[in-house]
Amino acid sequence: MRKRKYTERIHASRLLKMLEKKNPCLCCPAAVDFNGSECPKELWKDTTNPCDICMNFVGASNFFKRCPCHNFGQKQAIKTTWIALEEKGYI
Repeated sequence: MRKRKYTERIHASRLLKMLEKKNPCLCCPAAVDFNGSECPKELWKDTTNPCDICMNFVGASNFFKRCPCHNFGQKQAIKTTWIALEEKGYI
């Protein structure tokens, strides 16, 4: 399997698909089938950690490397994600 580099653009695209799920919180846009219990780093090329891209995307880079749902709570994480998608021009 050829690995691609996980970028903000890929993250945004996968976020939009993930947010279509009935309960997207604690899912992971970088993981296979959005499985939040999997470590997505192994799936992507480069040393870029998908978690870093995710945390920077929602402005939580000063938090521990945890899902935004843990950092903000479910409702606020979803809201913050939608705002980031809008501000960055992905929707």
